Amino acid sequence: MKNDRGEEVRSEDILIVEAEIVPNGLGGWFIEATNKETGEKRVCKSIEEYSAFLNEAVYSTQKENFQAVWLESPKATPAMIAEVRKELMEYYKQMES
Repeated sequence: MKNDRGEEVRSEDILIVEAEIVPNGLGGWFIEATNKETGEKRVCKSIEEYSAFLNEAVYSTQKENFQAVWLESPKATPAMIAEVRKELMEYYKQMES
C-alpha cells in the first residue's frame, strides 16, 4: 500500500478501523466499529459518534497511517446503506467548510 505521498507503507504501520452497518431492530441502524490495533469495539448510533471513534483511534496510536475499512453489511438493507453513505458525505462536506 502507498500513502498519500506515494511512499510504500508496510501493513504493520497502518492503523485499521473496521466498520459495519447493523440494523438496530427498530427500523434504523448503528455502526459497529472496531479498532484493529487495540480490539476496542464501539457501537456508534450516529455519524458523529463514528467520526469521534475514528479520531480517538488515530490520536491514540503511534502508527503514521490510517485506513477505515467498511465491511460487508449483510443484515443492513440497501436503504440503510444509502442513508449512512449520504450522512457520511454530508458530514464530511460540513467538515470541509
